[in-house]
Amino acid sequence: MELSTIKERVSNELDLLESRLKIRSKTNVSLINQLGAHIIQSGGKRMRPLILILSSKVGKEADNQTVTDAAVVIEFIHAATLLHDDVVDMSEIRHSKDTANTIWGNKGAVLVGDFLYSRAFEIIVEINSSEIYKTLAQTTNTIAQGEVMQLMNIENTKLTEEDYMEIIYRKTAILFEASAKIGGITSACDKTQIDNLQRYGYHFGIAYQLRNDFLDYFGTRSETGKNLTEDLVEGKVTLPIIHSLANCTDKERTLIEEAIVGENSSTQSDEIITILKNNKSDIYLQDKINEQTDLALSSLNKIPPSNHCDLLKDIAEMCRSRGR
Repeated sequence: MELSTIKERVSNELDLLESRLKIRSKTNVSLINQLGAHIIQSGGKRMRPLILILSSKVGKEADNQTVTDAAVVIEFIHAATLLHDDVVDMSEIRHSKDTANTIWGNKGAVLVGDFLYSRAFEIIVEINSSEIYKTLAQTTNTIAQGEVMQLMNIENTKLTEEDYMEIIYRKTAILFEASAKIGGITSACDKTQIDNLQRYGYHFGIAYQLRNDFLDYFGTRSETGKNLTEDLVEGKVTLPIIHSLANCTDKERTLIEEAIVGENSSTQSDEIITILKNNKSDIYLQDKINEQTDLALSSLNKIPPSNHCDLLKDIAEMCRSRGR
């Protein structure tokens, strides 16, 4: 099923979310309004709030205002991390558009990211749920740790697969995990259901990031909306590189290591992609994506069947082979 079709099933909720995102991000400070609108309305898929909204329909009928506020918080946290990420990574393109830091500078991007974080926590207080507050406090703290861990491992060609999986859990998967869990909390699901929704979010989030890693080397710019091999240029060692380093020849290893730490990464990208394919790193990575997707689906199979649970399954199936 296409993502657009899935979104149509909860179009009223998503329309309300868009309206609230605009309202809750507005201030009397023009730069915040301009930069906030740029990142929030830049063509994101709204995957995290979508998962929260669908998860909120798995149990009893949830309060619409609480669900919408929680979805706004999730999207603000995500937008803030994107602003900070683009500054740290010195990224210039996201969703085929110039990044906020490219247009307004690093200082503005960082400060507006801080604003979105603080506004998110204002809304959390309004939601007035200790369980949701605790979940999001732990989530934002873990995301920050993941960012630092990634920074510490830039150009680290000794990075293990186990350590890399821990980084992507902290940086990416945990926000999907929190989205599914909070959806369950808002609909008064029992602990077993919430645990299974949380596991779905965890495994889906890992698969989602691994698919991003796949597309960075084996996709196209028209699909992803950004330059290929950006991770290579930024010195990030992701799973396809880790796998190839464990399976390549000495000559190939030297080329990969030089590309990761060198200044000519972009000119070597075609050669590196060829090496990765020769070592079947694309196949290995897709197998890992399928493995995590199957675990996500397995978690949902432990929840009583419903139309909205089926839509969560459709999202997982769609993302295992998505092009962007």
